[in-house]
Amino acid sequence: MQGNASQTRIGAAIRAANDALAHLERAADLLDDASRWGVVDMLGGSFATTLLKHRKIDDAQDEVDAAKRALQFFVGQIDGIEGVGLNVELGGVLQFFDLFCDNVINDLFAQRRIKDSQRRVDEAIREVRRVRDQLCRM
Repeated sequence: MQGNASQTRIGAAIRAANDALAHLERAADLLDDASRWGVVDMLGGSFATTLLKHRKIDDAQDEVDAAKRALQFFVGQIDGIEGVGLNVELGGVLQFFDLFCDNVINDLFAQRRIKDSQRRVDEAIREVRRVRDQLCRM
């Protein structure tokens, strides 16, 4: 790419990265909330606690889905920009069955799934920031 067209494409890619990051960061916050509610749930929380945890998980899944769409657009924008590549694997934030089978074993399983989802989202945030920062230096 050359000159102005290249800078326009890089600018669009940076905006797409920022959009994806906003969704990923919101998902990370929601997963943190879900994790905290999960701890309360394991310590003897009520059915309402379980519902609150699942609400946070559902909201996080919505943000992850929005992030995936934003990442697809981002990948389209960086395609063809030499030396720039993105490696993100989000997977899904899964709905857990502990809603109706509420016990400590299921709560522990749900907590592990939340932690796994947090790790994937955090890795995606780091990778998108890395590529965005690389674009900003171009």
